[in-house]
Amino acid sequence: MPTIAALIVAAGRGTRAGSGDGTPKQYAWLDGAAVLTHTLRAFGAVDAIGSTLTVIHADDRAAYERATTALAGQKLLAPVIGGATRQASVRLGLEALAARVPDLVLIHDAARPFVDAETIGRVIGALATTPGAIAALRVPDTLKRA
Repeated sequence: MPTIAALIVAAGRGTRAGSGDGTPKQYAWLDGAAVLTHTLRAFGAVDAIGSTLTVIHADDRAAYERATTALAGQKLLAPVIGGATRQASVRLGLEALAARVPDLVLIHDAARPFVDAETIGRVIGALATTPGAIAALRVPDTLKRA
């Protein structure tokens, strides 16, 4: 069985979401918890994932702590501080995971809380036969540009 780590990227500012109060979207309240909390619960529900590392913005430590208070017992590693771009944040997260030497790393955006265990499992399954995989949905309708 491969060792699997989840890398949750939560360092963005979410300015396009327009919260009004400046709250990054990963810390916005959704159904009784922060969006990040829901995302971390989804990955924590997958037994194959041995650890989860969250990459956060330097200013968000207190918000991260509030979002993860209810997640006692999950395999959360101490968060790392992200970079100026998503790419830099992912690199910093991968560097932080390097000492653990996971066989597989699942990278997910913290502001996407509706991923389910079945989808995560299908990505893990795909990684058994290919070096990379992405979860995607078919577009059900015709797209037109006007």
